[in-house]
This record gives sequence, C-alpha cells and structure tokens, in this order.
Amino acid sequence: MLIHGIRDCMIQVFKELIPKEVCNLLIEEGLTRPQLNAGIGEDNLVSEGRSTKISFIGNQGLKDYIHQLAISKYESYDITEAEDIQFATYNVRDFYGWHVDSDAINKRVLSVTIQLSDPKDYKGGNLVFKVDPMERAQGTVIIFPSNIRHQVTRVTKGTRYSLVQWFKGNERN
Repeated sequence: MLIHGIRDCMIQVFKELIPKEVCNLLIEEGLTRPQLNAGIGEDNLVSEGRSTKISFIGNQGLKDYIHQLAISKYESYDITEAEDIQFATYNVRDFYGWHVDSDAINKRVLSVTIQLSDPKDYKGGNLVFKVDPMERAQGTVIIFPSNIRHQVTRVTKGTRYSLVQWFKGNERN
C-alpha cells in the first residue's frame, strides 16, 4: 500500500489488489450494460469538461468488499451510504477534466477508483492529483477523500476501463 499526502488528506493506493482475471470479468460485465454518455452533476448534463461512457454494475459482493476496505482505512469517517458502482469506458479522446467528487448536494466523503485495464492496452487516461499520475497497474484500487481535485487525462490510444464508487457520510472531528 502506498500513501500519498495531498493537502493534509490521504490518498491510499493498493497496487494490483483485484486479480487480473476478476478485472477482465468486470470489464465483460460492464460492457453488457447499456453505455450512457456521461455528464456532470445530478442531472448528468453534457459538458465540455467530461467525455466518457458509463454504466452501473450491480455486483453486491464487490460493493461490500470496497465498502469494508474504505471503512477500514478511513476510520475518521462515518459512512452512511455506498453509491452504486459506476463502470467507465474511456475511448480515444475521452477524458474527465479537473473536478472534485463532493458538493453540498451529494454529501460524498470518499471516492474509490479501480483500474480495470492493463496499462499496455491504452495511452493517456491517467488519474492525476496535482501533477503526479497515479499507479496504472491493472487491479489497483485508489481511495481518496472526495474533496480532492483530480482528473483523468485524455486517452490517446486504446481504451481505458475503470470502476468508481463513492461513499456518503461525515468526517469525524
């Protein structure tokens, strides 16, 4: 596990935590679902700040596993709700510009991303906090406070698949 400190917040990286075979099964599952053009905000408004396709995976076992991992690593948070797992497909020219996952409406406190693709299968598409790209190894899980600015850079070759999940709640004082 790697821990990166940004703005006194912790980003935790669990390299290759999810086996490659499971990642490939999750990609297959995600691709069987209807792919929607992803927008921004509660109304999923199309924006110049985001270009990707999404669907949702109803895998309760995976949802429970991610939930347990998040609460065990972020004991200073009271988690009240786990959102559904979002499957994202980034094709060539797709990206998600600088943003935070939390706002006054959604009450998100933790974000989780799982790298499903083998990094040899695409170029670009880096998850970036500040300036440093994060670990790209297949099966890597990254957990971070939802109020940290981040982006996914434009994919220039191939396709990037990932899962994202958010947790709502409060940070304890």
